[in-house]
Amino acid sequence: MTVLPLDQIGLGWRSHWSALWWLFLLYRQPKEFQESLAKLPGWQQLLAGFVSYIHAVPWMIFTCVVGRLLLFESGFVELRSFYSDSGGAFWAHGEWITRGIAIGIATGIAEGIAAAIATAGIAAGIAAGIVFGIATGVARGIAAGIVVGIVVGITFGLVFGFDEGIVFGIAEGTAIGIVTGIAAGTAISRAYYLPVAGWMVWPRPWGRWYPWHPVAWDQMCGIPFPGLDRLLVAYFEHDPDAARAEIKRLINTYPSQQWSALKANAAIVARDAAKHADLTHLPVVLAALPEGDSGFLRQVPRLRELAAVIAERQQQLDQATYPTVRKQLAELLVQQIEHFRDQIAGFEEPLRTEFRQAASIWLDRARVPFAAALGTQTNTTTQLFRAGDPVSREQEAFVYRTAVVAELQQQVFLATGCPGLILYGRRRTGKSTVLRNLIGFLPSSVPVGYVSMQNPQAFTSVEGFCRTIAGAARVAARWGADPSAEPADLPGLMRVLGWYDDHLGRAKQRLVLALDEYEMIDAKIGEGVFGPDLLATFRESIQLHRNVTWVFAGSHEIAELTHAEWSSYLVSARTVEVLPFTPAETRQLLTDPMRHSRLWQDEAKRPRFAADFWGTDGIDRIHADAGGWPHLVQLLAETAVDVVNAEGATGVTDEMYGRVREKAVVRGDTVLRQLLLGEVKSPGEREYLTRFRKLDDQPPPDDEAVERSIRRRLLVEAAGGRWRLRVPLMRQWLRDRG
Repeated sequence: MTVLPLDQIGLGWRSHWSALWWLFLLYRQPKEFQESLAKLPGWQQLLAGFVSYIHAVPWMIFTCVVGRLLLFESGFVELRSFYSDSGGAFWAHGEWITRGIAIGIATGIAEGIAAAIATAGIAAGIAAGIVFGIATGVARGIAAGIVVGIVVGITFGLVFGFDEGIVFGIAEGTAIGIVTGIAAGTAISRAYYLPVAGWMVWPRPWGRWYPWHPVAWDQMCGIPFPGLDRLLVAYFEHDPDAARAEIKRLINTYPSQQWSALKANAAIVARDAAKHADLTHLPVVLAALPEGDSGFLRQVPRLRELAAVIAERQQQLDQATYPTVRKQLAELLVQQIEHFRDQIAGFEEPLRTEFRQAASIWLDRARVPFAAALGTQTNTTTQLFRAGDPVSREQEAFVYRTAVVAELQQQVFLATGCPGLILYGRRRTGKSTVLRNLIGFLPSSVPVGYVSMQNPQAFTSVEGFCRTIAGAARVAARWGADPSAEPADLPGLMRVLGWYDDHLGRAKQRLVLALDEYEMIDAKIGEGVFGPDLLATFRESIQLHRNVTWVFAGSHEIAELTHAEWSSYLVSARTVEVLPFTPAETRQLLTDPMRHSRLWQDEAKRPRFAADFWGTDGIDRIHADAGGWPHLVQLLAETAVDVVNAEGATGVTDEMYGRVREKAVVRGDTVLRQLLLGEVKSPGEREYLTRFRKLDDQPPPDDEAVERSIRRRLLVEAAGGRWRLRVPLMRQWLRDRG
């Protein structure tokens, strides 16, 4: 059947069915009915409303007659009326029906249309009038003779009782009011759906039947339906996409069903998390969980914190390459998931049941790498040393640079605010390692935001730089974003930093923003990507935002940057220098490389190397050959362990060390070339350095610029008025491969 538009509905049979369709739309989705009605001129709105009402009257009478006959003629309710002695039950029904409908129409027109027109316009008034009129007419027509009441009905009874009592007496007026209240409340709230809705969830939810549930097609249900959350979850198992869309609709547009939809949403997120094979994605999955101040919603932040630790452990396990570390990480991952499961047991539903089930699935997956790690039998020496990228103190050989971190901490906590720091150290001396491992060595009140200026997102445009800095601050501080959203320019960045500075001050915290490889900014200024305004922004932020500490880490002194007057913009910044290892730091790295890892709570199980593993005076020999250069110490140690394992030995012998050194020169060809010749500024400097191929020492260069550059790069040491290369491994590379 083609439904006629509202303005074409008349009194014919075809119009009758169209009117009923529109009335059903009004019943279940009044907003859509009102929007369609509002498109008509005012007089057509009134006419369409009146005609639609006329089409409803026969069905109102039919419903009232059937309802009253079922109630009274079945004997379920005794009809007590002065009509019962003369005129018969039929006329008694007819009289009450007629009066009920009349009262309903009058109430609908007077209280519905008039009031709603005054407040919301003609279309809303007509819609409200039709709904209220029909509901009141049917309710009064059916229920006028019922004499049973409940608390809600009594309230209505008291009101309507006095009104009706003038004509019919207080007793019958009160009874009519009571049952009218019950009937109207039931009709308006749609409580009569409860039996059908209950069948869909008992004894178990029938997900495929959800589209027939009243909530799915009627937007006017005023009472929450028991078990709706379970039905929605079952619907998700039947049709995931449709269920997600429906849950979103209920949360956004259906206040009476919102709580059930929120519970269903949480259960679905838990099941999504259980299905994820990669636990590192848990924070992303759990971001879909709703939060709030009541019920289970207030426990969501804590749940995310517990899950974030699992994700971190999984990420560490995925990145670990050494069997000893993988074994420990696999064990810790299993323990962390078990801890999560135990903690969740005290949470409210649906978090408790759903996430305990998810944790059981995670445990089954985590025990696979755990069993593999435990089953790894090896007689080889544990490899923990890494020459290359910045090392992680949790999984790789790491030295706590006491002097550097202590000075950083001292400057960060200056009472008046840190004036900015320049973390200076030549290439491969461990600056990035220091920055990446500051978390855990600085107090928890000092979050660290790390940005590498070799990241294209940071150096390709001012907008990208601003967004990257703001993102690093947001992740470090773990607060919500500044209301101004992501900054697109320098003024926007200043607003964001001001917002964080204010929050940090109130929380009595400090934020470290570390820019690694900051020389890239100078290069991009030379290319025109950045302008001096960026440096002015740094200076203003340092002076204004006293709870934010800027750290500029690089392998060049500020005087070596040539495309801007850096010293004038960072005039108050203080320099912290990262020097090569001391002999004590080299010894700690080679004998207790995992001292600062938090993976081993039991110190007795922490991997260690006996000093004699490295041979007689082997530690001092490695330190001397590397000149204490952190990367080169790691290179020699890593190579030594590999050679020991390859030859089935138990330690490094003097004869073996020669092969270790030769192999390290080959492995480290790129870094040795870069350290020795990659930063040469002039032909005179290259010529001077390459003469060490044949000479053990030579007089200092005559050119002051060459002399200053070579000294700055920590390449030489003076002895008896002559210079020699301070790193023997560099000299061997120069003679073998330079």
